[in-house]
Amino acid sequence: MKEVPIILEVVIIGFEVMAWMFLLVISIFGDAWIQLGFVTQWATQLSFGLLGLAYMLGLIFDKAVSSLPFGWIVGHGAVAETADSPSPVMKRIEVLAKNPEMYQVIQNHINQHKLVRATVFNFALISLSALLFLFTRIGFNLRLFLVLVFLSAFFVGLTLFTGRQSARTLILELQHASEVLDDKTGSA
Repeated sequence: MKEVPIILEVVIIGFEVMAWMFLLVISIFGDAWIQLGFVTQWATQLSFGLLGLAYMLGLIFDKAVSSLPFGWIVGHGAVAETADSPSPVMKRIEVLAKNPEMYQVIQNHINQHKLVRATVFNFALISLSALLFLFTRIGFNLRLFLVLVFLSAFFVGLTLFTGRQSARTLILELQHASEVLDDKTGSA
């Protein structure tokens, strides 16, 4: 039962990925090939298929974002602050060994961070895909172009800021939990 929130988070990420991928596909190929009669006739089967596809895409996208260099996500200031400490993976193992209940709380925060991180990346990709979609459907309009470039830049900036702050908070929580456990085992 503990895995249900994790699966739900991965499915949410997958649906976000499907949103920007769909915008890209209809921007490139148009929407004439979409048969609404087929979609309504097979709605139940398509729903289950889309749910499975969303789960798979969510896992792939989460792993892809997780493989980005740590310094790129967190920013070099936060890396410098934690450079003398053990890696976050080693700290998680220490916390797990010393206090499994605290580890579960930290793991929940990690899962929330993964959702935040993937969502802000997906929002940036959705805004860029929407920009392309509107240009292919409406055509070039300078005012629309400027508004969409501003919105895309805003979402990309939000992506970088939110991802960095979320990762930095997570690292500080992990560091603090490790220090608290070290103090408890040192005083015992």
